[in-house]
Amino acid sequence: MRTKDSSFNWQKHRLLFVFGGIVLVLAIFFGQSILNLGHNKKEKYSLKKQSAQLDSEYAQLTDTLEKLKQQDPALLEQIARTQYNLAKPNEIEFRFPAP
Repeated sequence: MRTKDSSFNWQKHRLLFVFGGIVLVLAIFFGQSILNLGHNKKEKYSLKKQSAQLDSEYAQLTDTLEKLKQQDPALLEQIARTQYNLAKPNEIEFRFPAP
């Protein structure tokens, strides 16, 4: 037979159970939010990196556009040779297959 001292007293541990229940409810509701926060930080870093790359590409394209507007002869020759496969008169062109 149990004595009164060895039995579990719910009244003494009531605050502990209430606190544990609150922690459990908060973990259920906010656990996913915390995981999403980590994912969002990774995505933000990735997007910042992509944004910097696009800014660099935009600056390069803007520079090329300005040179085209000024009709830069070196740029026009480079475009004619690479994109349109043109050559100067009496110039021999060698083509090699890509590996």
